[in-house]
Amino acid sequence: MPASLPPKDDTTERLALPPAMLNRLAGSDLVGRGAVNVISIKAVRRWAGDWWDQKRTDVWTYVERKLNEHLDRADLRGRVSEDDFLIATHNDQGLSAQAASVRILEDVLSHLLGAAELRDIGVRSVIGIEAGGVVCRPVDPAVVLAARARRDSERSPFRAEMDVSDEMRRTPVAFTTSGGAALRVDFALEHVIGLRRNVTTAIRVEPIVTHLGTGRSISGRAITKLADKDIAFIDEATLRYGAAFAKAAQGNDRPDLILPASFRTLGTQRGRDLLTGTSGLSLALLRGGVMIELVDVTRGTPAGRLLEVVGLLKALTRGVIARVPPDKEAFKHLRDARLAGLTLDACDLGGPAEKIAMDIMAFGREARGLAPMVSLQGLPAEGYFAAAETAGLSHASLRAAHPYAARNAA
Repeated sequence: MPASLPPKDDTTERLALPPAMLNRLAGSDLVGRGAVNVISIKAVRRWAGDWWDQKRTDVWTYVERKLNEHLDRADLRGRVSEDDFLIATHNDQGLSAQAASVRILEDVLSHLLGAAELRDIGVRSVIGIEAGGVVCRPVDPAVVLAARARRDSERSPFRAEMDVSDEMRRTPVAFTTSGGAALRVDFALEHVIGLRRNVTTAIRVEPIVTHLGTGRSISGRAITKLADKDIAFIDEATLRYGAAFAKAAQGNDRPDLILPASFRTLGTQRGRDLLTGTSGLSLALLRGGVMIELVDVTRGTPAGRLLEVVGLLKALTRGVIARVPPDKEAFKHLRDARLAGLTLDACDLGGPAEKIAMDIMAFGREARGLAPMVSLQGLPAEGYFAAAETAGLSHASLRAAHPYAARNAA
């Protein structure tokens, strides 16, 4: 069992557990991963009033049916008091695990009370283990419900404590390339949706690069053709913008923050110094919730060099994701890289709908088993989420639109 526990305060409470259940939790990493939650049916008990003793068996049976419906066979679940049920999920953690608990409780309340009012959605996250029981902290259901949104808005999980003026100071930025082209870089947030629970598990910063002379946007692959110095400027601006959200990415109950950057930049010591030296991106914050997306990994990326750079970045951050082109050859040297994720950008897909669907399916086949997170990002419409699920991907996201903060201020 953990040697140190969170101090008891107004936001934590203790809950006794049966010895067998407590031993199973103590012998796993489920609590540490934020995979254990407790749902409460106190609202149902209040509604039943004096009839509770007669109705409780039927209520418990219905709750157990919903637990079996939503959870995997290996997940731990069980009633631990008159109105509390513990849920421990092996394949979900953090916000995703909380979303599963909220969904189950919504179904129960809607069936038994006719509606699932926000005030009745009682979910607690288990944050520690002690002799005889666990330590719990209430989950804000409004945060979980907001995380279901597939686009950035004022209800985004990252914007609850965000100073919009601070964000506005970081976007846009403009510069002139080595070739004399005047470019502008705006930044937007992309909700990365975990398809298993249909909830935002990460927020991705998306640089939107525009040629000032023509007003045309430049694709991600076109950006990789710029000179190293120009790419480094965009990467530095991306890190500075993302730093505004780093604190909001800390903890199991918040989405991770994904910052895209070039392998060419972060493959150098100067680039990695830039990562750790950016104001607002301390090593603790980087490790606590920031992931790096290497945007230009191709078949030409040296396998040994990739392995080395990924290892160095993993020591500095929560994990590393590689964006790959729809090219079978690009996957051959990724097996030993121990990446946290692989992603395919929809802007790299073209042609008729049938070809796009085939490319998505091929990506799912090639990426299977290479990383825990396999994502299709930058989708033009929600209809493609079904294609991502069919291909066996774990995540998908819609293309980030014009920055919400700028749009909101206009």
